[in-house]
Parts: sequence; C-alpha cells; structure tokens
Amino acid sequence: MPSERKHVSSRLDLLQLITREFNANLGSDQVLQNVLSATVAAVGATDAQLLLFDSQGQPEHRYTLNDFKLSSQVVSHRPAEFDQGALAWVRTHRQGLLINDTATDECWQPAESLAGAASAICVPLQVPDQLLGILTVTHPQPDQFDGNALSMLNIIADQAAFALTNARLFEAEQQRRRLADTLVTISQTLNASLDLDEVLSSILSQLRLVVDYDSSSIMLFEDDSDVLTVRAANGFTEMDDALQVRLVYNEESPNYHALHLQKPVYVPDVDQEPNWLKSSSSQHVKSWIGAPLMARGEAVGILTVDSYQVDHYNAENIKIVAAFANQAATAVANAQVVRQLKNAENTYGVLFEDSTDIILITDYDGLLLDINRKACQLLRRPKDFFLRNDVAFIDPRLKSYLVEQTKRLQVWREPAVEMELKNAYGEAMPLEIKLRQIQYKGRDCVEWVGRDISARRELEKMREDMVHMLVHDLRGPLGSMLNVIELIQMMRSQNPAHERIGHFLEMAYRTGQAVKDMVDSMMDASRLESGEIPVQREPTDLGQLLLAVHEQTEPPADARQTELIFEPLPEGLSNVWIDPNLIRRTLVNIVGNAIKYTPPQGQVSVTTTLTTDSQLRFAVTDNGPGISPVDQATIFEKFSRLEKTANSVSGVGLGLAFCKLAVEAHGGTITVESEGIAGRGSTFIVSLPLLEPE
Repeated sequence: MPSERKHVSSRLDLLQLITREFNANLGSDQVLQNVLSATVAAVGATDAQLLLFDSQGQPEHRYTLNDFKLSSQVVSHRPAEFDQGALAWVRTHRQGLLINDTATDECWQPAESLAGAASAICVPLQVPDQLLGILTVTHPQPDQFDGNALSMLNIIADQAAFALTNARLFEAEQQRRRLADTLVTISQTLNASLDLDEVLSSILSQLRLVVDYDSSSIMLFEDDSDVLTVRAANGFTEMDDALQVRLVYNEESPNYHALHLQKPVYVPDVDQEPNWLKSSSSQHVKSWIGAPLMARGEAVGILTVDSYQVDHYNAENIKIVAAFANQAATAVANAQVVRQLKNAENTYGVLFEDSTDIILITDYDGLLLDINRKACQLLRRPKDFFLRNDVAFIDPRLKSYLVEQTKRLQVWREPAVEMELKNAYGEAMPLEIKLRQIQYKGRDCVEWVGRDISARRELEKMREDMVHMLVHDLRGPLGSMLNVIELIQMMRSQNPAHERIGHFLEMAYRTGQAVKDMVDSMMDASRLESGEIPVQREPTDLGQLLLAVHEQTEPPADARQTELIFEPLPEGLSNVWIDPNLIRRTLVNIVGNAIKYTPPQGQVSVTTTLTTDSQLRFAVTDNGPGISPVDQATIFEKFSRLEKTANSVSGVGLGLAFCKLAVEAHGGTITVESEGIAGRGSTFIVSLPLLEPE
C-alpha cells in the first residue's frame, strides 16, 4: 500500500477510535489517556498536553502525556505560557498553529513538561461561543509535522470540544438532580425532626454528595454573645476537638466578612490569608468556603466547607454551599420558634398552675379541658374529678352564661360576671369571672378566670358600715350642739341676760370639741401611720390636761349615771414634755369608750402614776363586760370593733387605732388587761417615757 494511503487509513482508524472513546465517557482519565496516546501515535508525536478551561475561560485542569504515561493536575495558578507564546496565540486567534522549529519560532513558549520539544502543533477545543481548551502535541526533532497533521488535530479537537460540551451538560444535569434530591432529603428531615443537631448533621452529610470537601462544620452564635460554637461537623479526624471549637467574632476574620456582608466568602489558599486562625482540627485546610446562615434578616451562624487542596472550589460549589446554608438557617429558625413555643408553653403552664385566681379552660360546648391548682383547692376537688366533665357540673349558671356569651367571645369580646359558686362542702365563694377566647391545643376554646372578691365585698361592706357609723356617731353630738344653739337663741330673744346662757355656750363648745376630736382622730390615724404628723411636744401641766379630759367626758358619764373618778396626781408630778393635743384626745377616746361600754350606774376611774423606770402611766379602769382574749389581739387595729351583740355600741373602729399610733409616736405603749368576765371590766394602760425638754 502506498505510504500516503497508509497515513490516510491510520488517521481514519484514529478518528473512529476517538469518536468511540469520546462517545463512551470524556470524564475518565483512562479515556483521555487512550485519546492522547492514539493522537500521538497517529501524527508521529512523542508528547501531548490537553489544557482545559472553566466556564470563565481560566485554566482549570491539565492532562499531560510523556512516554505514554498520563498525569493530571488541577491548575491552581494561571501558567505563564497562558498569556504568551503558542497558547496565547491560539487562545487569541482561535486557530490551530503549526510550529516546525521551536528554536526559531517566536510563538513558542513551552510548559515545563514540554520543554524538550523541537516541533509542535497547538489547536483549540472550541464551540461557537466558548473556548474549552487547547491541545498540544510535540516532537524532539524539528519539521516532524505537516499540514495534514494540523488538519487531523483540528478534527480531533472539534470532536473533543463537542464531547466535552455534552459531558459538561450531562454532568451539570446530574449535579442539578443530585442537588435537588439532597435538598428534598433535607426538607424531609426538617419536616420529620425537631432535633436541631440531627438536622444540621444531615445537612452536612447531604452536602457531601454534591460538593467534594474534606471537612465541614456549622457554627451558631451562642445566646446573646459574639461567640460562634460548632453545632455540627463532618470529616474531621479529631471530631471531639472539632466540636469543642469556639470562635470569638473577630472583625478581621473571613468568618466576620461572610457574616457582615451576608454572602458567601471563598478563600482559595488559607496560607495566604493573614487573619486565618488554624486549630488542631483544621491544620490541613488549604481552601475554604464560608456561607452565612441568615434567619429573619439576621446572621445566626455560618456553614464552612474545607478542602486540603489549594483553590479547590469554583463558583458553582460556592452557590451550592450557600443553598445548603439557607437550609441550615431554616432549621435554626424552626428550632428558635419551637424553643420559643416551648418556653411560652412552660411559662403559661407555670402561670396557669401558680395563679392565685381560678382558671378553667373549656371548649364552646362547655367541656372542661383543663383546670388549675387554685381552682381545685377552692372547689375542694381533685383535678381528675373535673376533666372531661361539663362546666355545668360546677354550676349550671356557668353553662347558661357561656351559651349567652358565645357570639361575643367569638369576636374577641371579654365578658365578665359576678357569681357565687359553692365548693364541695357547700361553702359560697363570691367570684368575678372573666371569659375570653384563646387557642388551646390548636383550636378555639374559652378561658375562665375567676377572682375571689370576698375581700372586695368585705371592704365595700366595711365602707358602707363606716359611712353609717360616721353618720350615727356624728349625728348625736351635732344634734345636741344644734339643740343647745337653738336653746341659746331662744333664751337670748326672751332674756339676753339669762344666767344659764353661759352654761349652754360651754355645753355647745364641749360638744363641738367632741365632734372636732372625732373628725381629727379619723384623719390623723392614717397620717400618724405614715409619719406625716410630727409630735408637737411642749411643757404640759398634767393637772390641766386631766381637767380638760374630765370636762369633756363628764357629760356622757352623767347621761349614763356612770361614776367618773379621776384619782389625784402623785406629788411632784406636774409638768411633762408631751404633745398635749394628742394625749388629751387619746385619754378622751379611752375614757369615752369605757363610759360607752360600762352599763348604766357603773364606774370608770383614771389613775396617773410614775413608775420606777421613769414612765408616766395612765390607767383607765371600768367595771363593764370585759374584753375576751380574742378581741384583745385585734382591738387596736384600724376598723376593728368588738363582736356585735344586741347591746353593742356603734362606732367606726378608728378610736383605739388612733390611740395606739399617738402613744407610739411618743415612744410609748398602750395595752389592755381584762379577764373577759362581765362585771370585772377592763383596764387600759398608757405608758409614756418622761423626756426632758429639748
């Protein structure tokens, strides 16, 4: 066979081989070795190189054939020959280039692996809109290739470009499907589990199916701090060390840049990053991706992906990592919502059970769904006794009220009613019950809150009683004073010089003073309690003070035919340093009470002594019904009065409270002694320390 026909046959066989190999799979190193080996043999070359570009037109991978041995490497740095020499010419002109003698051709700028070449052919692998790579074959002797060899390489390059494009499209589709499948799996995990650590670990496991990494982690901010803590990790040799990593939020670190910019950050070579901090678990890391976890517009953590190779990742990898970071952020947001709901439920549960009010929860049919501890205590029944029963079981009026108010409740009105409920022992409890619609276990229900208003009703009754007592207590002396004034006016009209006018004026004055003292005592009780009234001490003549008390209490004593005795003062006891107004009113109150409670024709005595420890002691003794020990414990409290009987004396219940406050304001004490036996009466004792004038 002629030589030319042999070459043609050989080249046809080569095209068939290449077509068959490319159709099989371009992604296999074995396929590339077969293609490069066949190409070298067919054109009489010794070495070959295939440089592939990424989607941005940058060198990505280099396949080299020397002595029929294929080697491959990821291109981490832009090679020098890429911007000058034959590769640059082919990249610029998108045409094949034949170099007969590399020593004389200015276009030749060989790579280190092809440094011994004397002749070469460079052809582009291209599609209409993109340069995919450059194929180069060489020979150590010059003038070894011709135009036919160049044409053959152009055909092979076109075949390779077509196959490479299809392979990349197929790989992208496969990648898209794997990504979609993994995201579906993650979504299923999110829906199936509320365990945050389990979900985050699943995300890292699924990420490994679509992005090649040596190690990966998810770090979250600790509560209310700038510290990132590893919550999930994958691929670390020392997993325990990896899970113990805590990073402070450093403004210079790549982590900070990702979180601050709220977008992924890629570090191709961490050794070239001055602010990169290596730990025992990350000492082999070379390239790194950090994607922030954004939840409700705030960064809650970061997902990191590491490779032990320099510049191992591309834009597509970064995009995928960001998508998985979004899934992790969703998991964190869900966990936060669940935690908040649990905290809210726990808080509501504590408030529900520990509330001092009765709380019931029913549906709109009146079925009891829950009842708190206070309700069980007041109703005197265990919780299980109420649950799943109708609210009418507690009181039929509750069910009727629920039916009446249903429409108002459903439009978020909050009706209220006062009602007396009876417990298991038949004891009545006055309650103010408020109703409102709430969400309970996912449905509309009714919350009943019952507040005990016993104290409020008692206060209202006390207020009503006090008004009645005030009217009663003031009506008598005011009526007497008006009668005396009317009598004086009548006497003056008949005889202006009537000898009794002065006596009646004195009676009117005493009555008016009694009314004033009563009003002052009511006002001063609270003011003394809060310290608003200072004690106005002054040198006071005890004889004159007791005379004023006698004159003020003698008329009611005479009216009841009660013997009123003021024992003489001890010798040498005359002037004392006290507030005469407060002490006078105190003694008038005590003596007046003794007269009121002593039966007609009884006896009341007032004794003044000086004790051995320099205490001024007033003792007011009567022979009335006495005071029981129970009443003695509360008799000096505000609004406290003795148990009402048919012969009870009306009053506001502020007199003795005022006396106690006035005496204590002097630094003294007031006590009562009584056996609680009728006829033996009581003795009230006021003790005041004797002080020297300031």
